[in-house]
Amino acid sequence: MKFAENNNQAAEYLRQAVPLMVKHNIPPNPLNYALWYTYVSDRVPELNAQLDKTLNTYGTCPTMLSEQLFRDHMIKEEIQGAEDIQASLIGLINDLHEHAGNTAEKTENFSNVLEESLDSLSAADEDGEPSLPLESVIHALADHTKSISETARLFQERMHEAQAEIQALKDELNKTRQDARVDPLTNLFNRRAFDAELNQLVSLQGSDLVSSFILVDIDHFKRFNDTYGHLMGDKVLQYVGKLLKEVCQEPMLPVRFGGEEFAVLMPGTTKKEAADIADQVRQKIQAIRIKQKKSGEIISSITASFGVSQLVNGESAEQLVERTDKALYQAKDNGRNQVVIS
Repeated sequence: MKFAENNNQAAEYLRQAVPLMVKHNIPPNPLNYALWYTYVSDRVPELNAQLDKTLNTYGTCPTMLSEQLFRDHMIKEEIQGAEDIQASLIGLINDLHEHAGNTAEKTENFSNVLEESLDSLSAADEDGEPSLPLESVIHALADHTKSISETARLFQERMHEAQAEIQALKDELNKTRQDARVDPLTNLFNRRAFDAELNQLVSLQGSDLVSSFILVDIDHFKRFNDTYGHLMGDKVLQYVGKLLKEVCQEPMLPVRFGGEEFAVLMPGTTKKEAADIADQVRQKIQAIRIKQKKSGEIISSITASFGVSQLVNGESAEQLVERTDKALYQAKDNGRNQVVIS
């Protein structure tokens, strides 16, 4: 779980959390600090409900329950991803251990055959001849040499495969970490990533950095879904996400804000520059044409409304979003398919 609050908000949450912990005799350890910090921030309603129920039952929160709530609500995604990857690694290690044991066994057998062959060559019968014919010794050595060579080759192949599997597991771990911040439909960052980045920008107030913010809402999207179906609606969301990614490149951060809403954080950009970019995106959305496969109908009625604002000193993240949201709704009230600057 990410904690994206700025210093003032974080301090306020802590001031609320500590007296609650003291009141209910909660041990002041890092796990409980995180649990009750999250409780007062009210970001996980299910956790709050469970803690309230526990307090009503016990008057406190027993250590075992605290640990269980922490696992279930604070690090559930991380645990699941780690357990899956851990299981894969254990399976890989066991497999390599089996191959290594087999190779070691074949090597030991070869060593024994080699020793026996040398003993046979050095030992002689009554006529002074080797105890085993030289040809027989050579054949035995050749067979075992071929066997251990094949075993070594197979082990080497398995090692190469293991390297590929380990890389795949590393990639999966990175993907698991990223998935929590990425919207699967549009492949844009999601609200979680947005909140973290916005709070960081807000914390830089007083510096020379100018930052602007755009909110985008697709016009009449519910009606579009009702008319053409959710699959077509998803396709529109994907198109809009792609346009935002193409137009709003780094250091700008386009995100799927929720539902049919998108947002763009624009560090180093004035609200006038942001409005110009918003209008570029608006025109590109208006130009979208989607053909229905079944009917062959060309859908060309897609538009979006935009609210634009610039972060001002002393403004919180919540105030910036609220102000930009009002500009967005002003654009809708004015007839939609337009940009309004706050």
